Parts: sequence; structure tokens; C-alpha cells
Amino acid sequence: MFKVVGLMMTKHNPVAEAWPEIVVLYCQHCLSNGAKIALAAEKVNGLHLKTVMMPCSSKVQVAELFKILDNGADGVEVVACPEHTCQFLVGSRRAEKRIAYAQGLLQQAGISRERLGLSRGAELSAEQLIERAVARAEAVRTPGKKGDAP
Repeated sequence: MFKVVGLMMTKHNPVAEAWPEIVVLYCQHCLSNGAKIALAAEKVNGLHLKTVMMPCSSKVQVAELFKILDNGADGVEVVACPEHTCQFLVGSRRAEKRIAYAQGLLQQAGISRERLGLSRGAELSAEQLIERAVARAEAVRTPGKKGDAP
């Protein structure tokens, strides 16, 4: 459903096998016009990174999030517009509700809710988008850090 515009961030390296795989789903309206994600992603070390541009964060579906995790991703970060600047009025709010619902299902299944996250931003640079992926990787590496309590 979404077009993958990112890339895997490692050459064949045995140490890299332990690196978490993070998928970043981002609203096309969140980035600044000149953002060059592939160039910024080349500088990231310590994780496998895939980026997927969406027309709106409201397109995120719970089933798709679980499919991404089921296919081997360690974490998913959804980057949405700030609530009151969404081009589709309530798109980022819908995404927030879906992420919260999916996190609750993960928690009920005994899986860390930190595997899914949502952040907001406008006019983000590629580096800022990558920083959000790195933060999600860190949350996956240290489950229970926050938000894991029942």
C-alpha cells in the first residue's frame, strides 16, 4: 500500500545482525521540501532503517502496523503532522488513536508497547526524521523504559 523510499542501512556485517530494524512511516506533509532522507540515513549507524512516505498519517491501520512487526521489524515510528496543522484536519488525531489502540493490544499480549510510537512534527529535516527512528530504536532496546506499566 505504501511506497518504500528508504533503505537498509548496513553492509553485510555480523555485528549488524543484532541491530534493531525500525520502520518509519511519515506523512508527506511533515518534511521540509528539501529533505533528503536517503543521504541522512547513510550516516546512521546501529540500526536497520526503512522509511515509508504516506499521503497522510491517518492512512495507518492497526493491521498494517502488526504486519510490519510480524515481518521482522523491531519497531515502528509513525511521524504525523502537529494536530492543528494536519492537511486533512483530523488525520494525525486518527493516527494517534490507532497507535494507542495498537499499543494496548501489544501490552495485552505481553509485548512491549514501545515497539510502536507516534511523534509529531512540521517542516522536519531528514536528520530530524532519522533522530525519531534512533529514539524508537533506543526504546526498543530498553523495553519498560516508559509506558510499559499496566
